[in-house]
Amino acid sequence: AGVAPRDGTLRGAGALAAAYWCFRRARFSSRVAVVRVLGFNTLFYVAFGTGAWLAALLSTVGAWGDAPLALTAPWLVVVPFCFVAARFVTQPGRVEGLTAPGGSIVRRGLSYAIAGTAWVRDVLPHPAGRRSLLWSLLYWAGNVVCLWAALSSVGQSLPVPELVLAFATGHAATILPLPLGGVGGVDAAMTYALTIVGVPLAPALVAVAVYRLFAFWVPTIPALAALVLLPRAGRRLEHAAARA
Repeated sequence: AGVAPRDGTLRGAGALAAAYWCFRRARFSSRVAVVRVLGFNTLFYVAFGTGAWLAALLSTVGAWGDAPLALTAPWLVVVPFCFVAARFVTQPGRVEGLTAPGGSIVRRGLSYAIAGTAWVRDVLPHPAGRRSLLWSLLYWAGNVVCLWAALSSVGQSLPVPELVLAFATGHAATILPLPLGGVGGVDAAMTYALTIVGVPLAPALVAVAVYRLFAFWVPTIPALAALVLLPRAGRRLEHAAARA
C-alpha cells in the first residue's frame, strides 16, 4: 500500500501497538502489518543514526565541536556497521530465505525485522519513501531544538554536533531493553551525556527536566484527545478498506 504520508515516528510499545492496530483495521494481514510497523520504525532510526554519525564525524575531525572520543567512537562504529549489516541481509537472493515464515520464536522475530528492513530498502528510492525520511529528520531536528532551548533556559550552550550527540546518546536509552519500560533511562543518559560535553551537572539536570516536560509530557494532552478519536479513525479505515 506504499508509504504512509507521515514521518513514521513510531516509538515505544504503545506507538507500535497503535500503528499495528491501524494496519490491521485497514485489512492488512498480521504479518504484513508487523513488517510495515517495523519498517517505519527502521526508517525512523535511519534518520536518527545518520544525524548522530555526522555529528560524531564533525566533532572527531575537529571541524565543529570537541566531544570526547568516548562519546563519538560508538556512533562512528555502530552506525556504519548497522547499515552494512542491513545491506547484507537484504540482498536479493538472500532476503527471501531469511524472511521465510516458520521456525522458532527467535527465528520468526528475526525474519520480521529483516523483512521490515528490506521494505525500507525498497521504498527509499521512491518519492514517498524520501518524504518519510525527510519528515523523520525534521522530527529529530525539532527534538534537538527543544533540547537547545532547554539548555538556553539555564544559561548553557553547546556546538551543534555536541548537542546532537548528547541528545542521541540520551535517546538511545529508549532503544535498550531497560527494566520498568526504561523509566528515567533517557533522563539519566542524556544528563550524563551533557556532562561529558562540558555542561555542569546541575544545569544539565534542569535542562533535561525542561526538555522532557515539553517534548514528552505536554504532547500527552493531544494524545488523550486521540484516544477519543481512535474509534472514529477505525471506522473510517474500515470504510476505506471496503471501498478499495
